[in-house]
Amino acid sequence: MASTAESITCGGFLFFNNFDSANLAKVEQVRIPETSDKDVYEIEGKSSNNSNSKEVSEYEFNLWTKHDCHETQFQNNNRTWFYFGVRSSRPSVSVKFNIVNLNKQVKMFSQGMCPVFKIVPGHLHWERIREKPTYTLDQKGNDFTLSFLYHTPENSKAISYFAFTYPFSYTDLQNYLRRIDMRMEKRSAICTDDIYYHRECAIKSLEDRRLDVLTISSYHNISTEREDRLNNMFPEISEERPYKFWDKKIILISARVHPGETPSSFVLNGFLNFLLNRDDQIAINLRRLYVFKLIPMLNPDGVARGHYRMDTKGVNLNRVYLNPSEIDHPTIYAARNLIRYYHYSYQLPSELTDDLSNINLEIVDSNVSIINSTTSIVNAVRDTTTRLLQQVTLMSLDEKDRCAFETKNHLLTLECLNSTVIDESQELRKESDKNDNVTEDRTNSKLTYTAVDELPKSSDNSGLFLYIDLHGHASKKGVFMYGNHFTDPEDTIMCMLLPKLMSINNPHFHFTSCNFAERNMYIIDKRDGMSREGSGRVAVYKTTGLVRSYTLECNYNSGRLVNTIPARVRDGVNKTINHMFVPPKYTPTVFEAVGAALGPSILDLTGSNPNSRLPNSQYRSLRGVRSHLKLTYVNNLSAPLNKSLRKDDEGTIAQNTCILKEIETKLSDAVTGARNALKTEGNLMRKCILRRGASLYTAVKRIKGNKKPRPTLARRKNHCVNAENSAIICAIRSEVEEKSFLNTIEHYGLNKSNVGSVVNDTLEPRLNTHTCASKKLADSSAKTHVSSEETAVVKQGAKRLKIISRISKALPEIGESSCNMEETGAKVSLRTSRAYDKQSVKGMRDRARIGRCMKPRSSKLKEMETATKERSSALEHKAKS
Repeated sequence: MASTAESITCGGFLFFNNFDSANLAKVEQVRIPETSDKDVYEIEGKSSNNSNSKEVSEYEFNLWTKHDCHETQFQNNNRTWFYFGVRSSRPSVSVKFNIVNLNKQVKMFSQGMCPVFKIVPGHLHWERIREKPTYTLDQKGNDFTLSFLYHTPENSKAISYFAFTYPFSYTDLQNYLRRIDMRMEKRSAICTDDIYYHRECAIKSLEDRRLDVLTISSYHNISTEREDRLNNMFPEISEERPYKFWDKKIILISARVHPGETPSSFVLNGFLNFLLNRDDQIAINLRRLYVFKLIPMLNPDGVARGHYRMDTKGVNLNRVYLNPSEIDHPTIYAARNLIRYYHYSYQLPSELTDDLSNINLEIVDSNVSIINSTTSIVNAVRDTTTRLLQQVTLMSLDEKDRCAFETKNHLLTLECLNSTVIDESQELRKESDKNDNVTEDRTNSKLTYTAVDELPKSSDNSGLFLYIDLHGHASKKGVFMYGNHFTDPEDTIMCMLLPKLMSINNPHFHFTSCNFAERNMYIIDKRDGMSREGSGRVAVYKTTGLVRSYTLECNYNSGRLVNTIPARVRDGVNKTINHMFVPPKYTPTVFEAVGAALGPSILDLTGSNPNSRLPNSQYRSLRGVRSHLKLTYVNNLSAPLNKSLRKDDEGTIAQNTCILKEIETKLSDAVTGARNALKTEGNLMRKCILRRGASLYTAVKRIKGNKKPRPTLARRKNHCVNAENSAIICAIRSEVEEKSFLNTIEHYGLNKSNVGSVVNDTLEPRLNTHTCASKKLADSSAKTHVSSEETAVVKQGAKRLKIISRISKALPEIGESSCNMEETGAKVSLRTSRAYDKQSVKGMRDRARIGRCMKPRSSKLKEMETATKERSSALEHKAKS
């Protein structure tokens, strides 16, 4: 247990430090008039509470907390957690406490974080202090000082307790589990849906505290065999192992690997209470489908000592999962062995079977002589296995390769011997065990040890379904999850599914804060210099290949947002749900609700939730959620991949290659679609021209009949009108066919003299573009420049002027989209303008050449063009004469 240092007396106050999770080191009274001489640098301007507190507080104390592993060779700089008690002989006085040596937590306390308190007797429930605390930082930025006011109770015998956040000590856990044990013992099993509950000690910690493991399920598919006693584990001989379950996957949830992260305990308690509900159909389905293994406190020594992050040897236990030591990290060693044991479906990995001397082959009600007949076989198995393991341990890698064939032969021999033992013992058990009552005492049942290879199974073949390690978080707001990174998109969607379902089932879960990046799997911790590759989440994936492996984080204080939670199916869509718009201060009730939300979210993963919220959500179904996540995943792929990765570079290259192929396919589809659109557009354009020919001819006649004043036009040299290019743009935009023609007419301000030019410059290229495109593209292997001129005569008073339209543009290659054509045409049209020249004859030849490429048109359109040509010829003749 924790060291019970004697209480500290100072200034008439008695400070308590002799209880579980307390960590007060030293107390010093401060004389109030001398507080102004304190040399500190304030990070945040203190409110009036601070100045008033100096005036109204009658007592002030400086308090020092213990470092993790205080006054040992493993002492480190973790000093965020604090927990102490105080009793005053002076009732109803104002006291100010300054905790002067904390780690810098400016971000958390600037967001409104407050310590908690309770009074015994009197105010028995933990609550945040009512006065807002203030904080300062020394000039070097090392020591963070937190200050808060406290009013002593009227009962001078009452003890007030203060803590960094809501505490949950090792003693609290043991009392809580004892209450559950008593409650479960009062109920006997009457049907298969009743709760199967089992508590056991997996291993003892460095300071001889229990590592409790809870097994919860129903009696569906329960077997008559108990789980194996793993090597160097389960020290309590009087405690039986739980029964095995067939065709039920394991869900393993752990908490408190970091002692000061108490929200994780409340989340686990909330899930445990939900799971032990006998009347809730969701809980019944959970117990029917899965076997739950809960580890409430992975670091009991650190919790009892009042540490924030480390164990009693100064080790961050959430970094040693890949290779824990039975001597130095016993609780993680036990947790990892259980994970592998359940991953292989109640089979033992090979290195856990090196000591077969403890195998109990005793059969209930069996003949002693038959047991003795198998003794020689057992000895042969034991001796051969021990010898092989010693040889393998001493071998180098090359020697192992050379001796692979011999080892294979030995293993075959062992398999034959082992199968003989198992077959004989099973026959004996079948003769003796005729009663299938699952409540029968099986203390002497056979323990079957089967050695398996260490190759990780795939996620589908694993005996594990889900692994979650629960934590608390100081800086990032809200409740969220960390998942692993996968190169396979399907695995990524599978990993993201549970966090997304949590955001639908709990108002405080922040899916947008979840992290599935590869960098988050291997980042180096600045405080201890260890990689997250050794954390539970990553190590479980590395060892078992389990996709659903998570770290769940809960902020100590509050969140960023509140989700709108849809109603359950049986509640109906019209049920009123009180929605909070402002995130509340987190309490144990909020944390327990997060744990309870894990239950329906797990059932939603496989569509097994009888009272789901999904049908009333915006996604409507599990398939809808998957589709949403796929869209999110595709959007994330569009982000630049410019971060260097430490691991799995080959997988990243393969992923990028797949992405490029996918993009290439999409581009090819887009080009094909653009070609089809051009063809369809051309057909629509032709139909539209034929349909609108009569109305256009009428409009031209109307314009010719209007007598308007003829303005004098100035001559501009070295410019040309790009009427053909404008027509190409109009042709591409076939949806606004009529508007394009009218805008062209209005833009040039045409009168009866220049309408013919515009008609020819507008209509002919639009038809010509589509009818002759295939010939031009087939004849040119590269971009071919085509020049053309359009000439018309405009009569302006006494002057006879000619408008010349020139264009020189590159035809698009096969595969270019219409957007490129439009962009090129727009650029050329900006560089062109009107000009006057004397090349009407050449313009007529060009117009005739273009006309030969055109398809037959309607009679009205031909009549309109003929009239235009005749008028142009008349104007030319007058100009020559």
